[in-house]
Amino acid sequence: LCGKELTWGKVKYEKGVTVYKATSGERIAFRGVGKIMGNREELISIIEDPSGWRNWIENLKSGKLIEEINPNHKIFYQSISSPFPVSDRDVVYESKIFRDAPNQIRIEMKSVNHRNAPQSIGVRINIIFTRYIIETMKEGTMRVTFETLSEPGGSIPDFLANWAGERYPITIFEGLRREL
Repeated sequence: LCGKELTWGKVKYEKGVTVYKATSGERIAFRGVGKIMGNREELISIIEDPSGWRNWIENLKSGKLIEEINPNHKIFYQSISSPFPVSDRDVVYESKIFRDAPNQIRIEMKSVNHRNAPQSIGVRINIIFTRYIIETMKEGTMRVTFETLSEPGGSIPDFLANWAGERYPITIFEGLRREL
């Protein structure tokens, strides 16, 4: 399953980000589309640099590179603090970079099992898909599409997971813009 097969409906426009959602079974996928000023190679390096994740990923406890298979295929680990009474979460995922066209780069992410992954700190998130599509519009301007569908695991009520998911694209864009 990936975002291309889903029917996206607009939820809101906030802080320069148009947020959409789509239903997939009992889960809701979210998409954010907006402009980011900067260089796409720099944006990719921010997305893939664990040392800077704290600056733009909300509630990040820790993160690290587990394995670099090649410069365009890596395995990462992240742990996230959750508010009481929810257990903290973590995730092990692969990230693959595709240079689809001269003006477009796509980063595809999904959960994987890995022999060197740390023991879970609470509940392991299952990323069904996360995708960044970075399109160069004109020099110094990118149109970025961020899509994600995951299973947060544990006993988080659906309304809470959906509310958090609806805010997530906006916080991602705000963080990435700050970092660039």
